[in-house]
Amino acid sequence: MKDEAAERAEADRALDAPGARRIAAKDELRKADMALRPVVLRAVKAGVPVRKIAAKTALSTGTVLLWGKE
Repeated sequence: MKDEAAERAEADRALDAPGARRIAAKDELRKADMALRPVVLRAVKAGVPVRKIAAKTALSTGTVLLWGKE
């Protein structure tokens, strides 16, 4: 049977790989959003329907509307 300190250390180490993966994914998503934002603005200004933009980008319609105002 493991003592509390060993269990805590093992649980802490178990966070490393999936935590690093999530951090990297969030960074990639941030970069994708930065590249996508001006494209969404252009599409909104050009009259592409908000729902179509949302479907093609996995953005919420609220985000599309917000980005389309800038």
